[in-house]
Amino acid sequence: MANYNNEITVPTINGDIRVWSIDNDSNGNPRFVVHYLSLGLDDYISISKFGLDKYRAKWFGGGYVFSYYGDLTNFLNTAINKIKKG
Repeated sequence: MANYNNEITVPTINGDIRVWSIDNDSNGNPRFVVHYLSLGLDDYISISKFGLDKYRAKWFGGGYVFSYYGDLTNFLNTAINKIKKG
């Protein structure tokens, strides 16, 4: 059973964003989920070119999943900037 209660608050240029730590991928890499509204998006679009893939689990509507080692603040700020630029 997955543990989805690992909520992390990450300070970003959009303000504090709540991110959830979920089960590792098949290679053991840590994975995180963030809601699309937290990223400043108006719609739930495909943005895999920024390292964010749609998360389709029913418990979390409209989320993006990403795998990342390191500073989550830096990763999310970079992704938000790229999304804003298009």
